[in-house]
Formats: sequence, structure tokens, C-alpha cells
Amino acid sequence: MGFDGGPALAIALGIGLFWLASMLIERGLALEAELAGRRLARAPKLPGKLLGAAAAAAAAAIIGLFATPGGPLLAAVHAGLTFLGCRLAYGADPRPDRDAVARAADRAGMRPTEVLAVLDEANGKIRAIEQAAASLRSRELQERIGRIAARARAVVSELEKDPEDISRARRFLVTYLDGTRDVIAKYAEQQHEVAGTALGENFRRVLDTIEKVFEEQIEVLKRDDRLDLEVQLEVLETQMRREGVH
Repeated sequence: MGFDGGPALAIALGIGLFWLASMLIERGLALEAELAGRRLARAPKLPGKLLGAAAAAAAAAIIGLFATPGGPLLAAVHAGLTFLGCRLAYGADPRPDRDAVARAADRAGMRPTEVLAVLDEANGKIRAIEQAAASLRSRELQERIGRIAARARAVVSELEKDPEDISRARRFLVTYLDGTRDVIAKYAEQQHEVAGTALGENFRRVLDTIEKVFEEQIEVLKRDDRLDLEVQLEVLETQMRREGVH
């Protein structure tokens, strides 16, 4: 049994589907790693691991049906085993708890989509900070910014545990995460010129302030105090202007 182009075309199509399967599964694994440890998250729009397993099964079926002499039954067996193997090897796609999101939204006095938007925005900005830090030559600065990112994630994690402050915390997170990302990006552009200069030391002082403020907010949230936003919201911009790094 065959089609125009013969077995070679079937093999080429199968290889293409296997490549697509690997991309989809890789995306699914990356999303799973991103969501690991998060209490509140939206369900993935694209179930990468499921679609990847299906693409791999289709590849096995096409190659088995059109490029080998085994016939339809053996091709179906190959497809089924390939799908099952992918599912056993990589598991299912993450399935966030919708009830937990709904309960968090009730406590926060927000809609579920608003709660998820705040958390997704914060996590996206933290990833942007880590990406900006990767462009720095200094290992010491990369490690310090890594600590800041870890503390920012801890703030987000505390908000997931106790979501009542999410709506008020949004402004705090935006102010500090945007400020951190922007100051790192600006320093990265000039790092060859300012490393070891007064401006470089100013940058380190700003990082000290950011790290300290995030640490303070983690403790405030753990104590279940009201999140003191107004006291700290202007600190970063004021210091950045004073230090000349913004």
C-alpha cells in the first residue's frame, strides 16, 4: 500500500511529525516546570505533551503503514505503543486546580481571571529580570539578581497562599519588578563602561534596596499583616534617580 512519492515521502513526513512531537513535548515540559510549585495558575491553552504524543503516534503510523511491509494492524500497534510510551515517559499535562483559583478570587474580592492575570504578570516580569541578568558579565551581580528573583517569587507564593492582598500588591509588584528589570537592562547596556565606577557601585546599592524590600514584604505576608505598600512604593524610583541609574 502506498501513495504518490512512495516510502521516502512517508519517512520524511514521519520525521517531520517526530520533530513536531519533540517540540510540543518540550513546550509541555517547560510549562510544567514553570507551573511547578504554583498554587494558582490557569490551565495551559495548548496541552503540549498530549499533542506531542499524538504527533509521535501519527508519525509511527504513517511510517509503519506506508514505508514498511507490516500492514495496517502492525502500524496501529506501533502508533499505540508510541503514544503510550510518550505518556508514560513524559506524563500528563499540568491541570491547575480551578476550585483553588475560585476560592482565592473570592477571598481577594476579584474575578478568577483578574487573580490569574496579576500572578501571570508578576511571574512574567520575574522571568524578564532573570533574562536581563543573564546578559551581565559579573557572576556576582547575576547571583544577587538571582536572589532578588527568588525573593520576588516568594512574595508571589505568599500571595497565592493568602490572596486577600493580591489586588493591593499588584501596584507594589509592578513598581519593583518593572524598576528592577529596567535598571538591570540599563546597566547591562553600559556595563563595559561603568563596571568598577561610582555608577556601578550605585547600581549595587539599588540592588541592595530591592532585595531588602522584597525580604521585608515576605516577612509581612508570613505574619499575615496588612501589606504595607505605600511606605515602600516610592523608595525604588527615588533611590534610582538619586543614584543616577535610571
